[in-house]
Amino acid sequence: MKLFIYLIIFLTSFSQIHSQTYDPLIEDLINQTNLDSLVSFVRILSGEDSVMIGGTKVVIHHRISNVNNDLAADYIKQKLEGYGLETYDQLYYSTYGRNIYAVQPGILYPDEQYIICAHYDAVDFYCADDNASGVAGVLEAARILSKYELDYTLIYALWDEEEIGLYGSGYYADQAFVNNDDILGVVNIDMAGWDSNDDGLMDIHTRNIANSVALANLVYNIVSVYNLDLDPVIYNPGTNAGDHRSFWYRGFGAILLIEAYYGGDFNLYYHTSGDRINQFNLPYYHNMTKLAMGSISTLTNVNPLVFVEDEELNIPSSFSIQNYPNPFNPSTKIKFTIPSVGTRNRVSVLLKVYDIIGSEIATLVNDEKPAGTYEVEWNAEGLPGGVYIVTLNSSATMINTKMVLLK
Repeated sequence: MKLFIYLIIFLTSFSQIHSQTYDPLIEDLINQTNLDSLVSFVRILSGEDSVMIGGTKVVIHHRISNVNNDLAADYIKQKLEGYGLETYDQLYYSTYGRNIYAVQPGILYPDEQYIICAHYDAVDFYCADDNASGVAGVLEAARILSKYELDYTLIYALWDEEEIGLYGSGYYADQAFVNNDDILGVVNIDMAGWDSNDDGLMDIHTRNIANSVALANLVYNIVSVYNLDLDPVIYNPGTNAGDHRSFWYRGFGAILLIEAYYGGDFNLYYHTSGDRINQFNLPYYHNMTKLAMGSISTLTNVNPLVFVEDEELNIPSSFSIQNYPNPFNPSTKIKFTIPSVGTRNRVSVLLKVYDIIGSEIATLVNDEKPAGTYEVEWNAEGLPGGVYIVTLNSSATMINTKMVLLK
């Protein structure tokens, strides 16, 4: 009997939809974010600890681009390759600048991309917060998410020469624009370890460019949905001082996650050799990285399972549900499959949409259906952007998946 891999993604939950205010898979990914791992990355990148690079034990004494920061670039490349990711050296401006990035292809929408990024260059020795903290966050995301399949392609990017003019990210964004790359969103992490008064205050910077505001709102909501100990504030228009600006300039949606830069609690040791990891508020830094992880995991739609379908008989072997496109605006197509259940030829099906706090939004299907694959379209015109949950209930099972409405 002829079989093929039918890539249908769903996120399961055994609780009632009205009590579900978060995605358990995303919560699990957030909880996999490990503070010891983050601290180790930061200590190595800021010259506190030695590391083996290419078989040689070295210390990354600095990451100043115009003095030679190749050791830092080599370390980043080595880590990304170690996670099994296809990793690239992007040399530009007569090979002086050097971006390092890795690509994790999406299984449903490989041509549609999200980027999680940080700059790795610095202006002085150590520079743990600016921006070893952001680089470590990207590496931690790669460490965890490289084990999973994603609907959308995810690019882990570490930029050079941010400190002298956003040259690395600018070059990449220019090339993406020329190549007509379909970048759906950029999450930039820059300085995430300083919280002097332990109030959890942090900035989300956005502008009215492409879907940047919707991205900011989604990240803002992640904080409350997953009970992160942070106090986010959205700034629009946000700062141009960061690599997200390179993508704004080319019309791509992008946001910046940063400590309270506009909020009045910016690192006192900024751009000095006093910027060291012993100044970090480590619980705060952990939560900031959790926020980045939860956000990029939600956007790329991480997949826990892959099912096999019998192509010849066209009878699915399992219940499943997915929607595409995802994220969407304003409509999306919801595809669901129903297997044979015991001796019954028809199965009672209830397909509903809820918002993130469990309020019912729409009933799309309420009928008995034979085994097979079905598709319905849902138009969310007039509804606010954010995360919605579509649930498939039958007498045999209840499954659901999340949908992201970007506005």
